[in-house]
Amino acid sequence: MTEDDDAIPEESLLAYHAGALPPAERQALAARLAGDAAARATLADWDRQDVALQALYAPRGDEPVPARLTRMIEAARAAAPARRWPAIRALAAGIVVFAIGGTAGWLGHGLAGPGAPDPVTDAALAYRTYVVEAVHPVEVPASDATHLTNWISKRLGHQIHAPDFAREGFSLMGGRVLPSATGAAALFMYQDAAGQRIALYVAPSGSDQTAFRFFDKAGTEGFWWIDRDLCYAIAGTLPRDVLRRIATSAYDQLL
Repeated sequence: MTEDDDAIPEESLLAYHAGALPPAERQALAARLAGDAAARATLADWDRQDVALQALYAPRGDEPVPARLTRMIEAARAAAPARRWPAIRALAAGIVVFAIGGTAGWLGHGLAGPGAPDPVTDAALAYRTYVVEAVHPVEVPASDATHLTNWISKRLGHQIHAPDFAREGFSLMGGRVLPSATGAAALFMYQDAAGQRIALYVAPSGSDQTAFRFFDKAGTEGFWWIDRDLCYAIAGTLPRDVLRRIATSAYDQLL
């Protein structure tokens, strides 16, 4: 068997990237990705493209999917054998991304539909609540990092750590556990030398949708994504390109 024979098919990577694989298949592919640097580089490149598209066309991402595209996707689904639907779904997601110029609206419909939990709003509210705290911005300080990691990982039911944003000029202040509609959530707070703060919010996703998306909630901006049943959001009041750079760093470290 040649190296090419063992390469992960692009069709599978598309389905993985679009969040269209069943849990067991996604887990198996994730294990293969650990030994396939080229495939990981391809996924990272797609993630960067998602971020660039989202930053460029974010306002249109809140628009509903045009009816003609909905009909196109449904027709593809009806015509495809069941075993081929994950690939069709991934391809359809790509059509929507490029057609409407963003991913926030339609790809997030399963997460933020009527009556559904909205972790992005929760992230913005948590940031605005604690960013102004001078004495108690966090519950467990960064100086007790081991306890912080163990505590938050136990409460969320996932092993998780606070990413390092030193290259972006931000140091970890600490973190806290918060309630959310989908279960226990966590907030990590960071600060730079000028006193500016950003936060990483983590909560159970309540959805199998996945993408990298921009948000703007009442003056708090950031980027959010879903991976391994968790929703992550970087929130702050920094320029969008800075927040995007920090979010990309967080995504890479939390893989």
